[in-house]
Amino acid sequence: MKKIIVISFFVLLISAPAYPIGFGFYGTGGYGKVDMMRIIDDGNDYRVMYSTKNSVYGAGLQLESGNKSDTYHNRLNAGVEGSTLVGGRYQFRRFMRAKIENVFAFRLTESKVVRFWMGPLIGIQLLTGHAISTRNSEWDNDKFKNHITILAMAPSSATRLCGLYYLYYDHVWKRKFGVFIPIGIALGVNIHLSENAALTLEGGFRCGFYFLRNGGFNYEGYVNAGFIFGAM
Repeated sequence: MKKIIVISFFVLLISAPAYPIGFGFYGTGGYGKVDMMRIIDDGNDYRVMYSTKNSVYGAGLQLESGNKSDTYHNRLNAGVEGSTLVGGRYQFRRFMRAKIENVFAFRLTESKVVRFWMGPLIGIQLLTGHAISTRNSEWDNDKFKNHITILAMAPSSATRLCGLYYLYYDHVWKRKFGVFIPIGIALGVNIHLSENAALTLEGGFRCGFYFLRNGGFNYEGYVNAGFIFGAM
């Protein structure tokens, strides 16, 4: 099986046609911090309520468009990332991000083998994961009041205490959704392995609005590595 994968890779490397759009794949990793904020002073100021460290890892597909005569190439990354959140107010599991990011890669210098580039980044990431919560936080008012009314009629104090624990303290996992809208700067290099294939390395910094249960601001660095076929 491994031999088949290696042979297939080299066949693609040699035979992929050269097009004005290169198609490939990449892996990624990164690390950063999210500051969750609360508005104070009637919207004139804010303060950080809590901060969360986050590490990211994932993979995706990559498109690069442009010609050799262009001063910049357009690089589009679409992928899925897992993320580990540490130190925040809420605990998550199976946390993931689906993203689309675009980099306007302006050419810095180039030879027959290597092209260095740099440019601005903009994108959008959809966030989802299961967070620890409680029933009193998740239920609507009518449902919660109905349960309180039933507990008030319970025949024993032990039953009422168990019911209150069930409502206020017993943990449940609820799926939450959010969004991260990053802008940033990216720097990278394309290393041509053949006329029609290239190794691509990219690193950068991105930051922007982040909403997940609360609104905040995210700062993170990242590194991508992958291959592009039909390279320019």
